[in-house]
Amino acid sequence: MVFQAYALFPNLTVAQNVGFGLKVAGMGREETEARVTEMLRLIGLPEKGPSWPFQLSGGQQQRVALARALAPSPRVLLLDEPLSALDAKVRVSLRNEIRAIQRDLGITTIFVTHDQEEALSISDRVVVMNGGVAEQVGTPFQVYNQPSTRFVANFVGTLNTFEAEVEAPATGDLRLGGVPLSLGRPLSAARGAKIGLALRPEAVHLGRAPGREVVLPATVREVHFMGSVIRIKADAAGTTVSLDTFNRPDTPPPAVGQASEISLSAQDIILLA
Repeated sequence: MVFQAYALFPNLTVAQNVGFGLKVAGMGREETEARVTEMLRLIGLPEKGPSWPFQLSGGQQQRVALARALAPSPRVLLLDEPLSALDAKVRVSLRNEIRAIQRDLGITTIFVTHDQEEALSISDRVVVMNGGVAEQVGTPFQVYNQPSTRFVANFVGTLNTFEAEVEAPATGDLRLGGVPLSLGRPLSAARGAKIGLALRPEAVHLGRAPGREVVLPATVREVHFMGSVIRIKADAAGTTVSLDTFNRPDTPPPAVGQASEISLSAQDIILLA
């Protein structure tokens, strides 16, 4: 197990920390030293064996904690929010290293985190927990694009939610903000009923775009320039819609208060139960 706060033994050197589990298991001295050397090389700290934990940075201490957990060759590795105590740049670097080591060793790993980007980027499968219950289990692609419950839809990533009125349940025809759209599949709701729709920010386009048949009038409310991505909030269909667009040097971002349009495709809409 790898703990959030490293939990290294302060009275033991780095090498002694890594070899602790091997010593408890009764492994011989020469074999232990060889395994410790191998583990320190694996985590990229081959020269830190004689050092004490307080002489290491937070990222280095967590690498040592990982090596200590891996040294006895466990069948399952448990990581309890192992990166939450580290700064953002170190977190990204170390999570990539943990993923690479996990793949190299082929060890089943359970990684607990509240960072959604972290969970989606390193996992083969994601379990979304709510009140002690697994709301959904699936690949990162499935959990993000095909949420099975309203909680998962709202919890994972950013989500735009709309309220639409059912016009023809048999064909899935709706009216959203006064604009007709068709889901192309039958609905269980009755004519005139209100239903919830959801859309990811990257599925919304500012202005008209080919393949996006639903166009809604909008007013730009916020613009956040973040380098490669521009995040925009606009009022449309009675709600505030978030959308992401890539930066283009030849196209400046819209001005706050600007009247515009947003366009979307019915096939990208998530129907909320």
